[in-house]
Amino acid sequence: MKRLASFAFLFPAAILIFSTAVFSQSSHIPGSNEDAGISGTVLYRADNKPAQHVQVVIKTGSGQTIDTYFTGSDGRFQTPTIPPGQYVITIDAEGYKPYLRREELIGYPGIRMDIYLEALPGEKPPVPGNAVSARELGLPQEAQTALHQGTDMLFQKHNAAGSLPFFQKVLTMAPDFYEAAYYQGVAYKQLGRNKEAEESLRSAATLSDDKFADADFALGSLLVDEKQYPEAEKLIRAGLVMQPDGWSGHLELARLLLATGRPADAEQSALTARKLKPDFSKVYLILANIHQQEGKNEAVLDDLNTYLKFFPNGPYAGQAKAMKDQTEKALGRGPSAPNEHPQ
Repeated sequence: MKRLASFAFLFPAAILIFSTAVFSQSSHIPGSNEDAGISGTVLYRADNKPAQHVQVVIKTGSGQTIDTYFTGSDGRFQTPTIPPGQYVITIDAEGYKPYLRREELIGYPGIRMDIYLEALPGEKPPVPGNAVSARELGLPQEAQTALHQGTDMLFQKHNAAGSLPFFQKVLTMAPDFYEAAYYQGVAYKQLGRNKEAEESLRSAATLSDDKFADADFALGSLLVDEKQYPEAEKLIRAGLVMQPDGWSGHLELARLLLATGRPADAEQSALTARKLKPDFSKVYLILANIHQQEGKNEAVLDDLNTYLKFFPNGPYAGQAKAMKDQTEKALGRGPSAPNEHPQ
């Protein structure tokens, strides 16, 4: 079997909590067949208030998940630009009737919708995102507001620098609120300020008495980037003990195992991450790197074809196409369409 020359994807470690992309502000022609997006506001039917931190899933008409988004404090969500076609928008919030809506995205300016959640009969719906809301509700109102402003700035508006004063305000008012230290670390990481990111993430872990898996995963990811593998592995594995279904932990463990020459173990971790989070694009790129190192060229093509089929406009599409062409040449084949699988 032919092995390929080294071709690795060069992308930073992903630290995802939840994210929504912002529409491009470039000039478009209304009614054109250009890629556009889907956006909307989720509201509670009972009082017309915004539904905060509610998960919105966007799928193709055939049922393939495009991505998952979370509403901000204003109830809004936005997708990035996606190709025209049939899409299904679903929300399954505990205590509320499941929501499903089919839409055809024709082109710019895209689809804009208002979604109303209706409570199930006889039930008192919980607060969305109640895993963190119980702690949030213990914060002073001013700190709660600052926390929501910070997460909106970081995840909705993609302004990491602008989010930092809000998280610092929360920590000033509630020094033991470790989630704010965690978000602060994520923001610093996005800004490339790794020293401050590490300090914030270590603080989050300490404040939680080492019981916050997300902090372990994020700090482990940063240490993998800095090639501090022994401590990174210890942290990631400790996080997975606390949160065995933490897909980001399995993904970061896969990166670490690949970097330390354990591709077979890396493959198992990456496959677990894919099972838990099949709609996360980078898992297919990491699998491609793993399979390349193992000399599994057919598997490399499967990974890259899957990525290019479902994320044709992804940020690493160019690298994926180049690696795909190189793999096909190694197998003695001509280039194929992005969504074709080798026969």
